[in-house]
Amino acid sequence: MFLIILIITYYKSRFDSHLKSFIEFNNNITVITTETEIVAMNKEGLSFFGFETVKDLRKKTKYLGKLFSEVVVEDTRYVEGINWVTKIKKKQKLIVQIPKGPLTQTFYMQVSKIKSDRYMVTFHNISQVVAEKETISQIAEKDALTQIYNRTKFNKILSSTLRNAQIYNTPFTIILLDIDHFKKVNDTYGHDTGDKVLIQVASIIKSLLRNQDTFARWGGEEFIILSESTTEADAYTLATRLRKAIESFSFEVIKTLTCSFGISHYENGDTSLSIIKKADNALYRAKKSGRNRVSR
Repeated sequence: MFLIILIITYYKSRFDSHLKSFIEFNNNITVITTETEIVAMNKEGLSFFGFETVKDLRKKTKYLGKLFSEVVVEDTRYVEGINWVTKIKKKQKLIVQIPKGPLTQTFYMQVSKIKSDRYMVTFHNISQVVAEKETISQIAEKDALTQIYNRTKFNKILSSTLRNAQIYNTPFTIILLDIDHFKKVNDTYGHDTGDKVLIQVASIIKSLLRNQDTFARWGGEEFIILSESTTEADAYTLATRLRKAIESFSFEVIKTLTCSFGISHYENGDTSLSIIKKADNALYRAKKSGRNRVSR
């Protein structure tokens, strides 16, 4: 019996030795593990994690799952328990993140079963791809001039907020504002000055909003704010504060400027169109009654 154990141990050792040589040819971080513990890691991986040898690594942890965090998709978590490698399907890709200095890098992780008690885990670095996608996404949802949200992004957030309001009866308000006599600014001082005015107005408003408020350029000289967990009275107070801040600001070239505001609040039965229409009607009343005022 003892001889059989020695033979099995010998062949396992030779097998692991071949695996260690094999994974060195892989440019990605590659790990050999049992159902629970790390057996080998290639130089690419050891260098990334900051270890000289697997022995040094195992002094910190024997468990691969301790070295990364899974990015949970659709509330399904796969990396749970120390034998999680046994639960990963062939060719399945998990997204995981690994801290590297002050940054966090993102990887596709794949698990391949080599034999009954050996698994090869490979990490493919996709950090650059993720960063590029995030940049593209940010560009797609921002107004190019003012760098606040655009109309498309605002509508997505409004739809989500509306669903929550319908389910949980949570209040929210819309503030629609328009720069008074903006055409005159463009006609008198030129479009470059007009663009600077738009940027400055956006900056003033943004500085006075909460993090949970959604602020977007609605089109031309119109801006829109979605303020969650606020009543109509709250929105009126906020709009008045914004109106006064813009009125008292000293703009470049044109010096003074005013804005008109229309507000609406969520009521049962409202749709995205209806709540914005109410704010638009209120804005029309503000402009009709003299501009530089808040209407509801």
